[in-house]
Amino acid sequence: MKAMSNVDLYAISHELNELLKDARVQKAYQPTRDTVIIRFHVPGKGRVDVAFQAGLRVHTTQYPPENPKVPPSFPMLLRKHLKNATVREVRQHNFDRILEIDIQKEHRFTLVVELFSQGNIILLDEENRIILPLKHRHAQGRKITSKEEYHYPAERGIHPLNVELDDLKELFENSDSDLIRTLARSGLGGMYSEEIILRSGVDKKLPAKEVSESDIELLYQNLVELFQPLKTFQFQPQIVREVVENESEENQGKSPKKKGKEDVLPLDILTYQNYQKERFDTFNQAADEFYSGKVGADIKKEQEDVWAKQVGKYEKRLRIQEETLEGFQKTIVETKKKGDLLYSHYSEVQNLLDIIHQAREKYSWMEIASTLKKARKEGMKEAQIIESMDKMGVLTLNLEGERVIVDANLEIPENTEKYYNKGKKAKRKIKGVNIAIERTKKDVERMRNKRELALERVQVPQKRVRRELKWFEKLRWFLSSDGFLVIGGRDAGTNELVVKRYLDNQDIYLHSDIHGAPSVVIKKGEAESIPESTIQEAGSLAASFSSAWTKGYASQDVYWVHPDQVSKTPQSGEFVARGAFIIRGSRNYLRGIPLKIAVGLVDYEGERIMAGPVESVSKHTDNYVVLKPGFTKKEEIARAVKRKIDPEHNITLEDVIRVLPSGKCDFVDNKRR
Repeated sequence: MKAMSNVDLYAISHELNELLKDARVQKAYQPTRDTVIIRFHVPGKGRVDVAFQAGLRVHTTQYPPENPKVPPSFPMLLRKHLKNATVREVRQHNFDRILEIDIQKEHRFTLVVELFSQGNIILLDEENRIILPLKHRHAQGRKITSKEEYHYPAERGIHPLNVELDDLKELFENSDSDLIRTLARSGLGGMYSEEIILRSGVDKKLPAKEVSESDIELLYQNLVELFQPLKTFQFQPQIVREVVENESEENQGKSPKKKGKEDVLPLDILTYQNYQKERFDTFNQAADEFYSGKVGADIKKEQEDVWAKQVGKYEKRLRIQEETLEGFQKTIVETKKKGDLLYSHYSEVQNLLDIIHQAREKYSWMEIASTLKKARKEGMKEAQIIESMDKMGVLTLNLEGERVIVDANLEIPENTEKYYNKGKKAKRKIKGVNIAIERTKKDVERMRNKRELALERVQVPQKRVRRELKWFEKLRWFLSSDGFLVIGGRDAGTNELVVKRYLDNQDIYLHSDIHGAPSVVIKKGEAESIPESTIQEAGSLAASFSSAWTKGYASQDVYWVHPDQVSKTPQSGEFVARGAFIIRGSRNYLRGIPLKIAVGLVDYEGERIMAGPVESVSKHTDNYVVLKPGFTKKEEIARAVKRKIDPEHNITLEDVIRVLPSGKCDFVDNKRR
């Protein structure tokens, strides 16, 4: 897959700097060995995911891969140091394929992303020392490992945005290669070097030292013209695709098919003038569309390789067991045959043994073996069946074409019994091997099924389409069983918003009797009064979305008051924090409200996900689940909720996460309601 060029990274870094400045780091995870996804919260925009693939690419992505079940150590360290930190600057180092992100928390950190060679992702402290690299490296005079000072690779080539005519002349004078190689190695890369030469009309095979002064000026002018849009940030983000006519007879008269080369770039170039172009608003969007489909296939291939090893381990075991079984079966047949051969050639073998035993009284085994070998050559009848004899008196005989081992120290019945016993032993072992084979076959089948199921679950990243939220969806909200809209704050800022912008004189204000709770408002609207049932349901929202849920409480007290009792004005000497309010006068308490939330898809100004009391959600939909404080992580429970209520994939995982209470959850009775 094509790695980003320094020109690509120039466009990416500018766009990311515009987008991520003052953004907060939310999360980091590592879906593949070389890829890290960092999720940022951008003020006024919300979630932005950025993909960093060492040695290949950096760009925002609408195709975030699935978060691995067990996070590797590198993203965990990024979370530890960078969570809730603020991005100060994104920049490209010296027009090289190195991206740097300055991030401020209690201390300053720098995330360095290297796209050259095999690439790397490195977290640095404020003294430019390496906290942790994605890959530990020690090559070309650079030691990339923890606690070492980070050193940039040696600078080389020219900076196309700052280059002067004299720089180009000096480059050619000092070159010992042709024109195209000289330009490509100067940092321009092959594609842009070809483009400059194409625009200039100079012979690219000409030795660089022989290029005339007028041609150098022409090359310089075209270089400046080519990269001028970069200086003014007037990018032309595009994916280009080669269009090739299908000339086969069966396809005559049909429209041309798109195939051949495909590329992504931030500039218009003549090299691709006859290619089909798909334009984008930003180069990040173009890069995302170009890379994400290819990366999705890589993720699936990586998982297939993992499972191939898992299944292969059991298949290898089965193969060895089947070979062992085959060996035992062969042993049974061969040992019986050889035992029978000894008996069928009894007198012949016995005569030979008698001769050997007589000779043994005077000679050693080696002397006897030598004599027998000589006798066989001289045609001695008894010696013709002998193939060899070792120094311990063990004979190898050829009986009817079969090699039969006979120990001259033993009688024929004893030698025969050894064969029969070996066959019996193999026969006894066959039963155990058959049992083991059946067990392994089941293991293989089980692992193959697990593989198929796992690969079905491996999702090639799907595009996350941002849906415009209604004003109330940016808050906590639900529609009561009586049809009243109930809203609540999500944090200190939205608590302020709920009261200052949305609390009207005829509404009702509720708050859980615990520190860390939303300001909740029941909107009266055109109704004559707000019924007791709606107040009770609103109390359930106030209780369930308070810190009581995170603490694992089963119930919580809530109070309600009228709007004129809610004030931001403190008494003399008091201080009211952001998102907090002073309640004056008597409070109406709702005691022991159970912490329980239903989540379902409802039709309210269009289909959308709603979280609220069971009574209200069940009134508006049959498609819902019920949650309570528990032990399952938020993202995991969100996936389970989405599977249960959204089989047609009308909502995103982010939609589900947004409506869940803070903290861990479990299903009530672990089943649908």
